[in-house]
Amino acid sequence: MRRIALTGAALTLVSVTACSGGSGNAPAAGSNGTLTLAIGNAATPWDLSTAVLGDNIQYYEPVFDSLVHLDAQANPKPNLATSWSYDKTRTVLTMKLRSAVKFTDGTALDAAAVKANLMHTKEGANEAAGKLNAITSVDAVDSTTVAIHLSAPDPQLVASLGDPSGMIASPKNLEAKGGPVGSGPYVLDKGATTNGSTYTFTRNADYWNKKAYPFNKIVIRNISDPTARLNALLAGQVDWARITPQTASQVKGRGLEVKAHPDSVEGLYIWDRAGKIVPALGKVKVRQALNYAFDRESIVKKVNLGYATATSQMATEGSSWYDKSLEKNYPYDPAKAKKLLAEAGYPNGFTVTMPDVSSVAPGQQAVMTQSLQDIGIKVKVDKIPFTELFSALQSGKYAMSWFKLQSGQPWDFIQSELTKDAAWNPAKDFDPSLNSVIGKAQKATGSTQTDAFREINAYLQTNAFNAPWDVLDAVQGNSKKIKVTPRSYVSAVPIRNMAPAS
Repeated sequence: MRRIALTGAALTLVSVTACSGGSGNAPAAGSNGTLTLAIGNAATPWDLSTAVLGDNIQYYEPVFDSLVHLDAQANPKPNLATSWSYDKTRTVLTMKLRSAVKFTDGTALDAAAVKANLMHTKEGANEAAGKLNAITSVDAVDSTTVAIHLSAPDPQLVASLGDPSGMIASPKNLEAKGGPVGSGPYVLDKGATTNGSTYTFTRNADYWNKKAYPFNKIVIRNISDPTARLNALLAGQVDWARITPQTASQVKGRGLEVKAHPDSVEGLYIWDRAGKIVPALGKVKVRQALNYAFDRESIVKKVNLGYATATSQMATEGSSWYDKSLEKNYPYDPAKAKKLLAEAGYPNGFTVTMPDVSSVAPGQQAVMTQSLQDIGIKVKVDKIPFTELFSALQSGKYAMSWFKLQSGQPWDFIQSELTKDAAWNPAKDFDPSLNSVIGKAQKATGSTQTDAFREINAYLQTNAFNAPWDVLDAVQGNSKKIKVTPRSYVSAVPIRNMAPAS
């Protein structure tokens, strides 16, 4: 899982010259020559069945073209698929494919190749595979037509085909043995690539849509250390990098651009809503009390330095399930929190063990612990290594924790946290009433579906499934020699959304 980022990390700027090695050999930033990116996440294997999302999308995009293209508002547009339509049951998606496209090994990109890819990716166990769960089979109707059969309607499937879930590799090399082979705008230059460090991509001369990718070369540097990543940006070694709110002023001070766009909802995520680990959490009034415990505006200003928007709902503004009337329904009110705890039978609070996240979110860790203690909840901090955090959370070890998830696309969020087998439903909690509305939303379309999604959003707030604090911004810095257009609902900026400034 890569939806979590190092947004809250406390950073100390070290000498640029010590980390850069000098900027004289840096590529020509923003020219039609080379675009260089710094990514904190290590690359995963090139086999798309293992693909994860988040910033990792930038590793795959140069080589693999996708069935659809997502515009800046995340709306699907034609790409390898030129058109598509559902049947009346919305369980068969028929797509017409672009003709005369070839993979860089000379193999034709046809319906048989798309079928092989979708079924191969679906069999994986990571995020790209998870978005294809509803697919039961794919028929190659003819060389340029595929019919994708689903077990049930999937409101997000077409958009998912604009991510690695819908990227297409050569059917002769689905497992990417020896390296990736796609039909995308670039090819991996193995001679200029060092696995785990630097990945170089040179132009695919036969790509059908060269205008969409104006750079002749793409270089991706894996720089996991936030300070080193920042210094590479300041030194001109890279043209784009994810940064933190704490370092944004330094980036601006060097004459670079800082861009921020809404990304994910952070807060106290309550995993144990059935009260199996901490019985108190099984009571709605207790979970509601937790929502009144946090001073959201203060968190935005003091912890996130304004790169966030206070909220008490799980939906991101601008998304189809956002409801402005839910925005401030849990104002900061410790006295009310204590009153609700007493009414629920916990006048003296209770004790809960939570994982330590101070290595990546020190401010959030501190404010969360103090806010809970202020209403009588005793927090025992488990000093678990950060590398073990995700597996421990998903195993159901902790009753609640600080966390953040993207929630701009309602169906994606539902599949991530609300369904019984969701990756972020570690307790396998099942709410029949909620499940009924989810089923209604899944089968509906248009305004009826929107109404159902908003009903789900309201249900989550009323029943205090989590205690959201704010919508965090994804913050990034870039050279003024390039123009960057963020895409809604994702932290990463697609390479297609970057171009020379002039």
